[in-house]
Amino acid sequence: MSEIAGGNGNNKIKNDKNTSGDKNSKFNKKLRALWRDDRRYVKRLIVAASASFVLCFTILFFGPVEITAFSYDSLSFDIMEITPIMAAVAAVAFIVLSLFLSVLRGKIFSYAVSGVLAAAICGYIQGNFLNGKLGALTGDAIDWHNQTGKMFAGLVLLFAISLIPFIILYFDKKAWYSTVSIVSAVIVMMQSVALITIYSGNNVRKPKDYSQYLSTEEMFDFSSEQNTLVFLMDRLDYEFIEEVLEKDLDFFSKLDGFTSYTNAISEHARTKPAANFILTACEEGAYQIPQYEYFEKSWSSGGKNILKDLKDAGYKIDIYSEINCMFGQGNTAGEYVSNVSSIRNKLNVSSVIDSLLTLSAYRYVPLACKPFFWSYTDEINNGAYLNSTIYEIDETAFDRGIENFTLDGDSKYFKFYHFNGSHSPYTLNEDGTRSSGATSSLEQTKGSFQILFNAFEKMKEDGIYKDSGIIITADHGSPVSDKKPLQKATRIGLFYKPPGSEGTPLKTSEAPVSLKNVPATILKSAGIDYSKYGRALDEIGENEEITRTFYKSVVVNGREEDLYVYEVRGKAADFANWVNTKILPIKYPFYG
Repeated sequence: MSEIAGGNGNNKIKNDKNTSGDKNSKFNKKLRALWRDDRRYVKRLIVAASASFVLCFTILFFGPVEITAFSYDSLSFDIMEITPIMAAVAAVAFIVLSLFLSVLRGKIFSYAVSGVLAAAICGYIQGNFLNGKLGALTGDAIDWHNQTGKMFAGLVLLFAISLIPFIILYFDKKAWYSTVSIVSAVIVMMQSVALITIYSGNNVRKPKDYSQYLSTEEMFDFSSEQNTLVFLMDRLDYEFIEEVLEKDLDFFSKLDGFTSYTNAISEHARTKPAANFILTACEEGAYQIPQYEYFEKSWSSGGKNILKDLKDAGYKIDIYSEINCMFGQGNTAGEYVSNVSSIRNKLNVSSVIDSLLTLSAYRYVPLACKPFFWSYTDEINNGAYLNSTIYEIDETAFDRGIENFTLDGDSKYFKFYHFNGSHSPYTLNEDGTRSSGATSSLEQTKGSFQILFNAFEKMKEDGIYKDSGIIITADHGSPVSDKKPLQKATRIGLFYKPPGSEGTPLKTSEAPVSLKNVPATILKSAGIDYSKYGRALDEIGENEEITRTFYKSVVVNGREEDLYVYEVRGKAADFANWVNTKILPIKYPFYG
């Protein structure tokens, strides 16, 4: 019995081995079938090169070039600077991807090429037809949570489109070869036509004088005798001031000698041209002539030139902002501003590549993936150049230099500092340090003011605070919608300390003032005749009846189209006092 049993057991083991061997043999045959290929290497290389070229050309070259051209007025570099860089990146990626694909064989090769082509097609369709109007990367948070339906629908659509090369491959290999070559050629040709338009347009290179920039030179130098200072806190809406006061009623008490104007408005809703308006108060030509021309002419509008008046009075003038935001081509800046530089900085190639590839990915990936590639144009500009002395809008850099304040006994200074203020993205802690993650509008506002408090304390230690004239203001308030007229009243935070005041409690005023009063206030503070500039802030009565003007542009299809003109009669906090008097067509937008 045992021999019979033993014999049966041996047979079973042999049968199991045979079965296992058969399975392994079948699996190996399937693997060999996946890899088996009768096509010559050259043929595979040509097909691989076609699919690789369209993907690399679209994502790594065309996308960055077109984005740079369309962001001509926002980015510090131009397409002629980045063209050779991105061409090299695309070329290297094309060669590596083509060679990698071409060494694959059989079905694995065909599947891989189909995947590359599918990625190129989906990226092209997403970037040109499915993005809609995402708007400019101004730092404002995007409400992705309300777009989950669009995200899901987009993913389903792109998934269906991505299957097309695989379906063609399954049914007709010859048609698949034609599809790879024809689709690749068509996409590249269509984008090449667009490139011809871009390179023959006006967005190829910055104007000749645009090589000038506002540097960090003398950023911490002050006069031991007389200083007139303006701190522009971007987007300092009065609602942010109220938000702080609700949590800490005494927060602004450190602004001794100041008056807080609680009934103040800006004239514009965007940094361009609002920042320039703070010093020029120019209303002639905005939106009606090209912006570079407007910025240049604004400084001599109405026979007034605050920079000339300051310089003639012996003031050394330093402007810390983006030159294209204030001066256009920079001719006026070069004539009057001390910290203008024309030394050409060298591009930080790795930083620029990283930034442009992030922007390109943001354009071409499905909507569901875009939050991972969201960025901010100021972040792209900051660090775009190596060993750069270009001023970057970052108050934390100013804060780090406060202990290095230097006093000059031979000069009087006028200084204009442009800070992020309450502008998103919110990255400041309440103590003014940079956070590794997102903070809030409350923390951002308190943090930016804490940096000012630090500077004022140092000025007191150095004995220059009392006799300095200081203005803290916004360029504009917080927008509700770029695509609609005003939806609510919009006041700004505005504080003024005249020379000679120190140690007196912060006062408040409901005088009906606006940024139009700032140039006169600057010159009055500097001891210069300001009669042709109107009245200073501290000359406007509490109960005066003054009609103020506000301009609100409306964006249609990604471009400013209509300009709503409002007259503000009475308290600016009451939206009923904002009367839309006319709507003007915009010929030359600052945005779009």
